[in-house]
Parts: sequence; structure tokens; C-alpha cells
Amino acid sequence: MNQPSLVKETQKTRVVLGAPSEAKRRYMLVRKFLPSDAEALSQIFIQNLRQVNIRDYPSEAIEALVRLYTPEQIIERAGKWITLVCTDGQDVVGTASLDNDRVREVFVAVSQHRTGIGKQLMHAIEMMAKEQHLEKLYLLAGISAEDFYKKLGYVVIKRFDNDLNGIPLRVIRMEKDI
Repeated sequence: MNQPSLVKETQKTRVVLGAPSEAKRRYMLVRKFLPSDAEALSQIFIQNLRQVNIRDYPSEAIEALVRLYTPEQIIERAGKWITLVCTDGQDVVGTASLDNDRVREVFVAVSQHRTGIGKQLMHAIEMMAKEQHLEKLYLLAGISAEDFYKKLGYVVIKRFDNDLNGIPLRVIRMEKDI
């Protein structure tokens, strides 16, 4: 699928995180995914699954999900979706993807949770969706992510068990008018 061009702000969004009074401000860059990002993203996905999502799902579900996040599979999906990454200097610290009107694979390095990176990635995804004249986005949130998305204006549509190779995986369908 040919990806649409990104608005200039999305291609090189420079994000300043931290209060103005802080001596050290962090400059983040949100940009399009490059194949060289795949290894770092694989580690971020797996780290989140094993350290955060393990609180909500059985280990067999976590390990089944881990198998979906090899660098090769990430590169393959990035070729089908619009995938963004957030970098802190040279380090990839987060990602989010847009698949038509569905937000997918929003993950931030565990050490960077609650720093504004996820919010900035979601803002960039929403800007891209607006550029495509979409009026609504949806996503399937994991249990741990529900409050994050609610704070961004997403509303719960339904909760259900998604089948992951015979393993029930509780997810929450959420939507937002953009």
C-alpha cells in the first residue's frame, strides 16, 4: 500500500517534554518508521508485554504475543500501515501506527511511561488521520491502557475476548471523533 505523504509537522515533529522550570529539557522527534528501527521496537514491544501486560493477561497469552513482534514482522506490518516512531536523540523510545481508521501498536519504552511520549504519538496519528479526512478513529486497547486512552478522549464501545490462537485475550474497543 502506498503511504500518503505526511504533513510537515508530522514528518519532523520536535517535542519538548518537561516543565519550563526544569534545567534539562528533552527534545523528542516523531518521524516515520525506518527498517533500522525494527530491532529497537521489537525490544520495546516485548518489554511492555513482559513487564506491563503480564499484570493483566496469562503468561501463555503474553508469550503468544511476543512471537508476533520480531523485527521482520514489524517491518512487514510497517509496510502496510503508517508507522511512526518517537526518538530521544538516537534512541527509539516509542511507536504508533495507523491502519486506515484503526490505531495500532502504540507502545512506549517502559522506562519512558508517563512522560508524554504516548500522548505525542497519538496526537501525530490523529493529525495524519485528519489529513486523510477521517472523522473517527478506533483501537483495541489492552486492560492497562484503557485509562491512557480515556484521558485522550477515547470512549469505551465494548469489552470482549479476542481469540489469540485459542487463548482468550480481553480487549476494549474504544473510539474517538477527530
